[in-house]
Amino acid sequence: MKPAAECALCMSRWVYERAGVTAGEEERFRLAGGISSVLSREFYPSVNLGSLCNRMTTSAYEFMSASAAYYEEFKLKSNKAAGELIPAARDFVGGGQTPAERFERACYLASASNVAPIGIPSGAFEFPEAAGIIRGESPPPALIGNIYGAVQGRPTVLYLTDNAGEIGFDSLLIAELMGMGARVTLVVKEAPYFEDATREDALHFTLDGLVDKMLSTRGQFVPGESPPPLADAFTQSDLVIAKGTGNYEALKGETRGKAAIFMLKVKCAPIAAGTGADMGQFVVALDEKGGSDG
Repeated sequence: MKPAAECALCMSRWVYERAGVTAGEEERFRLAGGISSVLSREFYPSVNLGSLCNRMTTSAYEFMSASAAYYEEFKLKSNKAAGELIPAARDFVGGGQTPAERFERACYLASASNVAPIGIPSGAFEFPEAAGIIRGESPPPALIGNIYGAVQGRPTVLYLTDNAGEIGFDSLLIAELMGMGARVTLVVKEAPYFEDATREDALHFTLDGLVDKMLSTRGQFVPGESPPPLADAFTQSDLVIAKGTGNYEALKGETRGKAAIFMLKVKCAPIAAGTGADMGQFVVALDEKGGSDG
């Protein structure tokens, strides 16, 4: 995704607040300086926002390492909250009358669990929107495009995760994909990376026994900027499923002709414009061509 002018402030805030969560006042000046330096050199209209985010987080790596313990506790609580909902979520998905309905229900929960705010979270994720959908009290996310049709005839799926806790709901969608005969490569973050899901979070929900392969990325996955085997997994995939704002920013218009399904809460005006959805809405959006920014 190419940036709007306002993306500079939004992304700077995202990295600064998360990396500096345990930093002292003097350290915060150094953190802000490093982020600002990257921004001043590399923020231009054609930059890929995922690449820019990666360079910003690299400049903040010492602060990310220092705050790792804070996020580990945060993620444990988020995983616990998700785990308590998973049995009811599994029943909700299984209650679909057709394979298409079960798949769409799994997509609803995978999207509605994308609750991380632009600013630093004030507490562990508790997934009230997903719980509301399960109980029939909340509207489901918007389906944009023929989502179920998009997975037909595309047997190799690259699934890019977002946050801890949220990854538990991803397991339900991945189970549906596997039941449809898909081969799924799961991509998580290398620690430390704020509240994002890592291998440990995937293991918490036993995804290692579900997917064909699990790979990790240091930062956002950007096509053409990752080494093998992740680059190979992308090349060999027929379909990309990408969770959250960061993956949307890194991959929208950058999937080199591969179809992509984006699942996220729309948290900013540029993404609202790109998806055609309202701010605050959860979406499951198909990008069939994947070759140019919309």
